[in-house]
Amino acid sequence: MYYFITNREDLLTSAIELAQVKRMHIFDKLGIESRVVTMQYNWAHQQVEQKLGTTNRVINLFQYYQRLPYQHTENDQQLVKRVLQPSQFDIKDNIAYRDGKKRIQVNLNNGRLYYVDYVDRFGFSDRRNFYDNGCLTYSEFFEDRARVVMRQYYDYQGKVKILYHFRGGENNVPVLTLIQLFDHGQELQFDSEASFQAYFLDELASTDPQAVMISDRSDVALQSFAEMKNNVPRYQVFHSAITTDGQSAGKLFSVYEPIKEMLQNHQLNGLISATKREARDASKRFATTASYAIPVTYISEEQLNKEIPFNKRQPGQLIAIARLSHVKRLDHLINTVILLKKKHPAVNLKIYGYDDEYNNYATSNELKKIVQRHNASDYIHFCGYQHDLTDVYEHAQIEVLTSSFEGFAMALLEAQSHACPAVSYDINYGPADIIEDGISGRLIPDGDTHYLYVILDKLLSNKDLLMSYSKHAQQAASKYSMKNVVKQWQQFLKDEHLPL
Repeated sequence: MYYFITNREDLLTSAIELAQVKRMHIFDKLGIESRVVTMQYNWAHQQVEQKLGTTNRVINLFQYYQRLPYQHTENDQQLVKRVLQPSQFDIKDNIAYRDGKKRIQVNLNNGRLYYVDYVDRFGFSDRRNFYDNGCLTYSEFFEDRARVVMRQYYDYQGKVKILYHFRGGENNVPVLTLIQLFDHGQELQFDSEASFQAYFLDELASTDPQAVMISDRSDVALQSFAEMKNNVPRYQVFHSAITTDGQSAGKLFSVYEPIKEMLQNHQLNGLISATKREARDASKRFATTASYAIPVTYISEEQLNKEIPFNKRQPGQLIAIARLSHVKRLDHLINTVILLKKKHPAVNLKIYGYDDEYNNYATSNELKKIVQRHNASDYIHFCGYQHDLTDVYEHAQIEVLTSSFEGFAMALLEAQSHACPAVSYDINYGPADIIEDGISGRLIPDGDTHYLYVILDKLLSNKDLLMSYSKHAQQAASKYSMKNVVKQWQQFLKDEHLPL
């Protein structure tokens, strides 16, 4: 079986986890079994698996050991009553009082029991019990500074299965010092999560002689790969640029620095990039011939053959599909649209993507300030995350990408598959592989905001040219049809002598 490793699947699903789902469909087409492996606890596992179509196809580290009997009900009122049952308490609004002091507080999330706080006579929270789909899943215990000192996970019998131990660290942040696992009648100890995760991956491999592991999150899997005992094939997929500036000779992201040595030590068998250019760069940087280029997604034949009338598109509608991060350089686009508005009154920009939390949402705040400063909020909109962008792509006249670098630029491909013309900086990696310059869209010099204005002005002034780009967009996307991507995976499996 093939195991695709990530941290977790979120309701605000990132491109990496969406790519994993696409890969599962490809492997289904090949008749090869695959599973997603998640390493972090995921409260939304039921909803997100239903949303992504991965129900019963995800192996989570904690669920693997806990095996809880989840109760898929709409609310937990009966469970809440049992939690607040002790007769010595006065109950009001899901809070239990004793002698006028709060001692137990129940917290709900959409009608389901989320967690319960237990408070001592001095008002300190001593313990917090977390619930997952009606099951007590783990408890956290606190010291007097409200730092967690221990977290214990329970199995289906309510017994402690996993123990995390913490000690005080700098800035009141606890440091993980020890993990205990009670399994197979013995106690196992791990000094780090990577060691615990390596043991878990070894367990999966020990029961599957044809196990192949593909990491989609290097920060989650690489160290675990290095500590595994079972010698199973292991591969790293690059979903973004391997260097901090996206340039081939740039500084490697620190998480990738161990890769060359891991390849030499046979802790890693090969690398997979989304584009040929990055695969060549990775081959040179890590001194390996086992560097492959395989797209991270595909476009269905149905989508490629779908007729999308150009007159359905809203005149002047520009879109950007990007999280609000400094890497995306959305300020370039926002400032350009503000200038375009003077000549093109119908111009309208919608940005789809979630706020990047980095540095307390600094980029998001600055972008919104630019819009406010220019009184542009009636034609520049921050639309947040949206899972299905079909209508967005099919009503827009142009999608614009201004990133510093990308791993593939999946949104560009999706736009082209929906017959939406695209304009992008010619960056590493992806845009030049997707857009046929002057046929389905335009590639412009990296970071050239003047030329960005010139090209968008030209397109907004020339409906016939936009129509021509739209007409050819799906053809440009056709090289990423499922049939073509399946062939590339078949060739990779053959070249690496992996199970088919």
